[in-house]
Amino acid sequence: MSKIYTFNQTMAIACWFASTMWGLTAHAIGRMLGLTHPVYTILVVLVWVLLPLYIRLIRHSFIVGIFILAISMSYLGFLTSLLGTAAWFRFSRGLYDFTYALWYLISIACIYFSYKSWKELKKK
Repeated sequence: MSKIYTFNQTMAIACWFASTMWGLTAHAIGRMLGLTHPVYTILVVLVWVLLPLYIRLIRHSFIVGIFILAISMSYLGFLTSLLGTAAWFRFSRGLYDFTYALWYLISIACIYFSYKSWKELKKK
Protein backbone atom coordinates (compact mmCIF):
# COMPACT_ATOMS: atom_id res chain seq x y z
CA MET A 1 0.00 0.00 0.00
CA SER A 2 1.33 3.37 -0.98
CA LYS A 3 1.94 5.79 1.85
CA ILE A 4 2.10 8.83 -0.43
CA TYR A 5 -1.07 9.86 -2.23
CA THR A 6 -1.17 12.29 -5.12
CA PHE A 7 -3.53 15.26 -5.04
CA ASN A 8 -6.03 13.51 -7.32
CA GLN A 9 -6.01 10.36 -5.20
CA THR A 10 -6.46 12.33 -1.98
CA MET A 11 -9.36 14.28 -3.45
CA ALA A 12 -10.97 11.09 -4.84
CA ILE A 13 -10.79 9.47 -1.40
CA ALA A 14 -12.12 12.61 0.31
CA CYS A 15 -15.01 12.98 -2.15
CA TRP A 16 -15.81 9.29 -1.91
CA PHE A 17 -15.86 9.50 1.89
CA ALA A 18 -18.16 12.53 1.72
CA SER A 19 -20.49 10.59 -0.59
CA THR A 20 -20.54 7.60 1.74
CA MET A 21 -21.36 9.77 4.74
CA TRP A 22 -24.12 11.57 2.84
CA GLY A 23 -25.50 8.25 1.61
CA LEU A 24 -25.61 6.85 5.12
CA THR A 25 -27.34 9.87 6.63
CA ALA A 26 -29.78 10.28 3.73
CA HIS A 27 -30.61 6.58 3.94
CA ALA A 28 -31.24 6.89 7.68
CA ILE A 29 -33.56 9.86 7.12
CA GLY A 30 -35.32 7.94 4.34
CA ARG A 31 -35.88 4.98 6.65
CA MET A 32 -37.27 7.25 9.36
CA LEU A 33 -39.68 8.83 6.88
CA GLY A 34 -40.54 5.51 5.23
CA LEU A 35 -39.27 6.63 1.81
CA THR A 36 -36.42 4.18 1.30
CA HIS A 37 -36.12 1.69 -1.53
CA PRO A 38 -34.07 -1.57 -1.64
CA VAL A 39 -32.01 -0.26 -4.58
CA TYR A 40 -30.84 2.62 -2.44
CA THR A 41 -29.81 0.23 0.32
CA ILE A 42 -27.69 -1.73 -2.16
CA LEU A 43 -26.00 1.47 -3.38
CA VAL A 44 -25.18 2.54 0.18
CA VAL A 45 -23.59 -0.86 0.90
CA LEU A 46 -21.59 -0.73 -2.35
CA VAL A 47 -20.12 2.69 -1.63
CA TRP A 48 -19.05 1.58 1.85
CA VAL A 49 -17.44 -1.55 0.41
CA LEU A 50 -15.48 0.54 -2.10
CA LEU A 51 -14.14 3.01 0.47
CA PRO A 52 -11.32 0.73 1.73
CA LEU A 53 -10.48 -0.17 -1.86
CA TYR A 54 -10.08 3.52 -2.66
CA ILE A 55 -7.81 3.95 0.35
CA ARG A 56 -5.68 0.97 -0.71
CA LEU A 57 -5.45 2.50 -4.23
CA ILE A 58 -6.76 -0.53 -6.07
CA ARG A 59 -6.89 0.67 -9.66
CA HIS A 60 -10.14 -0.98 -10.73
CA SER A 61 -12.05 0.39 -7.73
CA PHE A 62 -11.83 3.89 -9.22
CA ILE A 63 -13.63 2.81 -12.40
CA VAL A 64 -16.20 0.85 -10.41
CA GLY A 65 -16.70 3.94 -8.25
CA ILE A 66 -17.35 6.06 -11.33
CA PHE A 67 -20.04 3.66 -12.50
CA ILE A 68 -21.64 3.43 -9.06
CA LEU A 69 -21.76 7.21 -8.77
CA ALA A 70 -23.23 7.53 -12.25
CA ILE A 71 -25.88 4.92 -11.44
CA SER A 72 -26.75 6.52 -8.11
CA MET A 73 -26.91 10.00 -9.64
CA SER A 74 -29.22 8.68 -12.34
CA TYR A 75 -31.31 6.80 -9.81
CA LEU A 76 -31.75 9.78 -7.51
CA GLY A 77 -32.17 12.27 -10.31
CA PHE A 78 -34.44 10.55 -12.77
CA LEU A 79 -36.18 7.55 -11.26
CA THR A 80 -37.32 9.23 -8.05
CA SER A 81 -38.40 12.32 -9.98
CA LEU A 82 -40.38 10.28 -12.50
CA LEU A 83 -42.03 8.07 -9.90
CA GLY A 84 -42.70 10.95 -7.53
CA THR A 85 -41.22 9.14 -4.55
CA ALA A 86 -39.05 12.11 -3.58
CA ALA A 87 -39.84 15.77 -4.03
CA TRP A 88 -36.30 16.98 -3.44
CA PHE A 89 -36.13 18.50 -6.92
CA ARG A 90 -38.73 21.13 -5.90
CA PHE A 91 -36.55 22.31 -2.98
CA SER A 92 -39.57 22.46 -0.69
CA ARG A 93 -37.88 21.19 2.48
CA GLY A 94 -34.97 23.59 2.72
CA LEU A 95 -31.63 22.35 4.02
CA TYR A 96 -32.25 18.65 3.36
CA ASP A 97 -32.86 19.37 -0.31
CA PHE A 98 -29.75 21.53 -0.44
CA THR A 99 -27.75 18.46 0.58
CA TYR A 100 -28.92 16.72 -2.60
CA ALA A 101 -27.50 19.53 -4.72
CA LEU A 102 -24.31 19.49 -2.68
CA TRP A 103 -24.05 15.71 -3.11
CA TYR A 104 -24.37 16.09 -6.88
CA LEU A 105 -21.47 18.55 -6.90
CA ILE A 106 -19.36 16.25 -4.71
CA SER A 107 -20.21 13.28 -6.94
CA ILE A 108 -19.20 15.12 -10.09
CA ALA A 109 -15.91 16.08 -8.43
CA CYS A 110 -15.45 12.47 -7.28
CA ILE A 111 -15.97 11.18 -10.81
CA TYR A 112 -13.36 13.63 -12.09
CA PHE A 113 -10.78 12.82 -9.44
CA SER A 114 -11.46 9.08 -9.68
CA TYR A 115 -10.80 9.17 -13.41
CA LYS A 116 -7.60 11.17 -12.92
CA SER A 117 -6.47 8.75 -10.19
CA TRP A 118 -7.23 5.77 -12.41
CA LYS A 119 -5.09 7.31 -15.16
CA GLU A 120 -2.24 7.93 -12.69
CA LEU A 121 -2.33 4.37 -11.42
CA LYS A 122 -2.47 3.00 -14.96
CA LYS A 123 0.86 4.62 -15.83
CA LYS A 124 2.69 2.84 -13.01
